[in-house]
Amino acid sequence: MENTYIKFEAPESLEKETLDFVENSYRSGKIKKGTNEVVKSIDRGEAKLIVIAEDVSPADVVFYLPTLCDERKVPYTYVKNKNDLGIKVGIASAASIAIVDFGKNEEAYNTIISGINDIKAGKKPEKKEKKKELTGESKEEILKEEKESKEQKTEEKEEKTEAKKKETKSRAKKPKEPKEPKEPKEPKEEKAKEE
Repeated sequence: MENTYIKFEAPESLEKETLDFVENSYRSGKIKKGTNEVVKSIDRGEAKLIVIAEDVSPADVVFYLPTLCDERKVPYTYVKNKNDLGIKVGIASAASIAIVDFGKNEEAYNTIISGINDIKAGKKPEKKEKKKELTGESKEEILKEEKESKEQKTEEKEEKTEAKKKETKSRAKKPKEPKEPKEPKEPKEEKAKEE
């Protein structure tokens, strides 16, 4: 069954840029996690960008967000996986998030907004490779940049693994609190002796 709340398909490049932007905004700006907080930020006029996961179940949780965003003229986009979105904002999974303050990420914000507007207008977004060719970068520079990107992803995965190991160790080191012994139940009083 297709999710009817998905108004357009975000290409992979836009999704990646969005997830990076979300993570940077989480670190240097201000975000709201969870659909209730997202709706509040839209109503208050605080939201700069709404990011909605495509794999939300039940879909009713986020069904009305695109319509609300359109009514309030708040830009929104989609990511494929709620777990990916949640990890970028420090939780297990997130159906939706609102970026209230993007910190010093204005250039990334403008890029994402223009990508969203292009998709809604029916234009196909340009691929990064084409942009790089237009700016005159050589193939060696492109390959070097891609290699650095892969190395950075590997380092991030290693850091997450280290953090999980430390968390597991800290849980294991905590001594269990002894349970208080239960008091024995007193036998019920015998009925008054018959006269």
